[in-house]
Amino acid sequence: MTGSRSGSGIAASATPGATSSFIGQQGSATTCPYFGTGCNPPDMALAASPQFVLQGVNMQFEVLDPQGNVQPGWPVSAQNFFGVPNVTGADGKPCDTAHRSQPFMSDPRALYDPADGRFWAAMLQVEGAQAFGVALDCPYKSVYFIAVSQTSNPSGKWNVYEFNMETDVKGQKFAADFTQIGINSQAVYFSANNFGEQGGFFAELFEANKAQMEAGKAHFTADGFFNLRGTGPGTTRTGPFLADTVQPTVNLDSSTGTSETFVDTMDGPDVMTGHFCGFFGGGFADSCSGLVVWTMANPTGHDGGGAAPTLTGQLVPTAPFVVNVPADQPSCNLCIDADDLRIPATPVVRNGILYGAWGTAIDNGNNSPHPTPGIEWAQVGLSDLTTTTGYYSFSGDEAATYPAVMPDASGNVTMIFDHMGHKVFPETRYIVKGAGDANFSGAGNLLKAGESSYRPTLCGTKVLPVCRWGDYEATSFDGSGHIWFASQYANLFQGVTTPPAFGRNWGTWIGAISAS
Repeated sequence: MTGSRSGSGIAASATPGATSSFIGQQGSATTCPYFGTGCNPPDMALAASPQFVLQGVNMQFEVLDPQGNVQPGWPVSAQNFFGVPNVTGADGKPCDTAHRSQPFMSDPRALYDPADGRFWAAMLQVEGAQAFGVALDCPYKSVYFIAVSQTSNPSGKWNVYEFNMETDVKGQKFAADFTQIGINSQAVYFSANNFGEQGGFFAELFEANKAQMEAGKAHFTADGFFNLRGTGPGTTRTGPFLADTVQPTVNLDSSTGTSETFVDTMDGPDVMTGHFCGFFGGGFADSCSGLVVWTMANPTGHDGGGAAPTLTGQLVPTAPFVVNVPADQPSCNLCIDADDLRIPATPVVRNGILYGAWGTAIDNGNNSPHPTPGIEWAQVGLSDLTTTTGYYSFSGDEAATYPAVMPDASGNVTMIFDHMGHKVFPETRYIVKGAGDANFSGAGNLLKAGESSYRPTLCGTKVLPVCRWGDYEATSFDGSGHIWFASQYANLFQGVTTPPAFGRNWGTWIGAISAS
């Protein structure tokens, strides 16, 4: 892919200053108690209303006001937030005692529904799964917890639902990974990447009746689909394309009626070319292209005795993309995971247009022996599936990674992303593409500067050649004039034995701008 060096030019539409900017949760043994000394990456969840900001990371949630003041009673562990008991074996005795019998919970997501004034939060739990190497002496379990606030105050009571995500195929158990949620007027939607105990993989997705969950009732059944795949002229040699990370969207209006839109990248094998997007070598000559736009129609009709939902998928064109190389930072090169080709953050539908972004390697002419991690963004008109895509990247070795986007009512698009390079500590920035602009342009605005390299005594060494980062950032529209965003940066490294981070020196920062 050839980049435009958009991060080093002059912005076509000026990115506004932040109306709010404050510290979020930080890496510590408290934000991730399961492992004793913390864990990484944070996995960002964010939901913002005019009065409150809900943030989730790892295994902890926190509520703040728009000025960044933590509200009384917060933060709360994910275990306590969802009311999950300690784990026990079939005999009722504690299992996974090496981790104090705590449930293994991961991958938080959150969203705010401005139409109904409710907060939503989701998280997975997995136990006894060989595919994940977690709590192997515990009974097998794969569930999602999805909760909705009973009022517009996230510090009040919540309705919490547990959904079984285990799928058994030909006697093999598959467990869910990488929590994803979306919403429209009819339902909350959730999807997963499922991994088998003896190997194998597929994506699955579901709907659940929104009105029932908001009312704290259970007169509904979550219906869904699994093992989503595609074929074409390019797959006669490679075998079918297996959909990966089929993201549900946050639908901010009723522009697509009662149907829900899901989307994933054609991340190999490409059904048209048979390319594997650089995952097995080949570089740019092995690039892929395209998004699969899935439409779930009649999502909740079956709850009233009607027909079951239907799901259809359509491949739409994009610019080419190829898997990223790791990013540089001052202490090491090619040592920070710059993500794969999944759409990491929750996509958004507004005014009949789907907005999303993901990572891709960029040839920006930096004359280095490796490409630079960059971003590809897409806007898809859902009425006719017309697409507009573009690249965003920096010059030299500076990486732009882990994008999350949010449009306003006029079609201006805000993007939060992480930025790092050999002379740049991992930091977080945001940028706005005006509705009339062909692309994001300029470096955007700094939200929070990095304070040091990330895990500098480990990243880039033989012990840990590539450190995890991400896995996703987040945005939220509060329904009252502000777009919120949260992202990750490297805070001050204080050594691997120093609490509370014990060397996992990631932090998060939250910001907002005025938007309609």
